[in-house]
Amino acid sequence: MHVTTTSRPALALYLHIPFCTAKCGYCDFNSYAGLDHLVPEYTPALVRELELWAPAAREFEVRTVFFGGGTPSLSSLDDLATIAEAVRANYTVADDTEWSLEANPGELTLEHLQGMRALGINRLSIGVQSLHDDELKMLDRIHTADRAIEAIEAARTAGFDNLNIDLIFGLIDQPLARWQQTLERALALRPEHLSCYALTVEPGTALYYQVAKGILQAPDGDIVADQYDWTRERLAAAGYHQYEISNWALPGRECRHNLVYWRADPYLGIGAGAHSFFAGQRFANVDAPNKYVELVNATAEERRTTGRATMQQIKGGEHPDEATLRSDAMILGLRLIEGVDAVEFASRFGCTVEDVFGPAVAKHIGYGLLEWADGRLRLTERGLLLSNEVFIDLLPDRETEPAPTEA
Repeated sequence: MHVTTTSRPALALYLHIPFCTAKCGYCDFNSYAGLDHLVPEYTPALVRELELWAPAAREFEVRTVFFGGGTPSLSSLDDLATIAEAVRANYTVADDTEWSLEANPGELTLEHLQGMRALGINRLSIGVQSLHDDELKMLDRIHTADRAIEAIEAARTAGFDNLNIDLIFGLIDQPLARWQQTLERALALRPEHLSCYALTVEPGTALYYQVAKGILQAPDGDIVADQYDWTRERLAAAGYHQYEISNWALPGRECRHNLVYWRADPYLGIGAGAHSFFAGQRFANVDAPNKYVELVNATAEERRTTGRATMQQIKGGEHPDEATLRSDAMILGLRLIEGVDAVEFASRFGCTVEDVFGPAVAKHIGYGLLEWADGRLRLTERGLLLSNEVFIDLLPDRETEPAPTEA
């Protein structure tokens, strides 16, 4: 059902579509190539899981829906329509809900884009990553730079006025000038939002194996820092507001769904491997799509026959204690450029930032990585480059060495 936004607590829905045409060498997401035969069973299971959670979410209002993956744009319009209808039929959905979908340029056609827009999807996040064909090949992307630009232009023709472009810098052997060329070409398309991530070599990926074996060199940290600094300057000059370590938007076009994560607000993850933070608990579904389908169907059958259901698709979770919640609020909040509001933190947890994190805060203020400004604790410009150095000292039960003092 649709409603105008009310005083109901907000809820975000994440819908995971794990299927891909090909698995990229740097990707450590729960995604799979070559499992097309599971698609006919997967969409009904996703709908069943939405139905299973609906009673627990009765008091909430859905304000963001995010189709992630994998490659959700590979889903047929019929499947996307079925899922969207299940959301609207089972949840209270605000009239101004942000409906986002991740897409790869190689699979986007004008007809498909027009169909998605007609379903109410109003924000696209397009995984461009680079606008150099040789870099795309190194990343195992199946599209070309020209195809990416064609896809973005087709999205505009289809009526999308809220586009994000995903880009990766810090590629192996990538000089500053090459990254500058990619970003300038992206800016010429004037997307409403840009996500610019430094390449990370994640354990378990094909890229990690190549670097570990010496087949490829690891990214050069100094060049990565130069690229990031230049990116911040260039995007600011182009009118983009940096609101998170890796995310920039034109005014009012921040990704509302991702802000839910960084502000530690509740969200439900539906689908294989999806994560949730709901009713004070963090939990995740099983990763394997075939196992997910099997367990969701078993849970739905249990509810049908007994009127109750144990969510068998959940593989594990925790009820985070206060120390963990405080730590999460700090680490996630510091990812935002605005930082952590001291008054809001104290109201939420009944203690001050200094009460809990005093030594760590003092240490990183001393190092020039943190600063107080207008009642908020935030990363400095240098801190944005070295954020993990800060975050590790904000983990629960982490003892912090005091910062050095000047003689």
